[in-house]
Amino acid sequence: MKSAKEKERQLIINLHKKKKSTREIASILDISKSKASFWIKRFRETKSLKDKPKSGCPSMLKKAQFKELKKVLMDFPPPRFGGESFGWTTKMAIQYVKDHFGVKYSMRRMQELFHKFGLSLITPRSEHNKSSYAARTVYRMDFKKNSKKNIWIAPSLISTR
Repeated sequence: MKSAKEKERQLIINLHKKKKSTREIASILDISKSKASFWIKRFRETKSLKDKPKSGCPSMLKKAQFKELKKVLMDFPPPRFGGESFGWTTKMAIQYVKDHFGVKYSMRRMQELFHKFGLSLITPRSEHNKSSYAARTVYRMDFKKNSKKNIWIAPSLISTR
């Protein structure tokens, strides 16, 4: 079964074989002219409409481990200071991945994963002008007064009212 991308590419080639210009193809399929010309040229050279293999280093985590890590980071705050924490610090997440999966990530790579998972970085403040009294109380109970640690939390855990 062909993917939507391959079907679109096949349409480009079929229209080209019917002597349609690149501009006409782009107009008919509502794509850019450069995209149409790219796939016509690629088909002439390789006789294939499939994507080339991606270069780069493969992921250190398997897909199942990646999904498990996302679920843990999104749904389960880590234990910290003798109780449940409000969110993850980068170092805590690195340690979690190292302990559970045997993989050591750098600080920057872990931050990239946090962004990819949709976690939000919050910086501890004693008071925020848009937060409610309840949110400030929870915050004060969770952090030290002069804490400098940033934490990552799931958007569903952020309450502004």
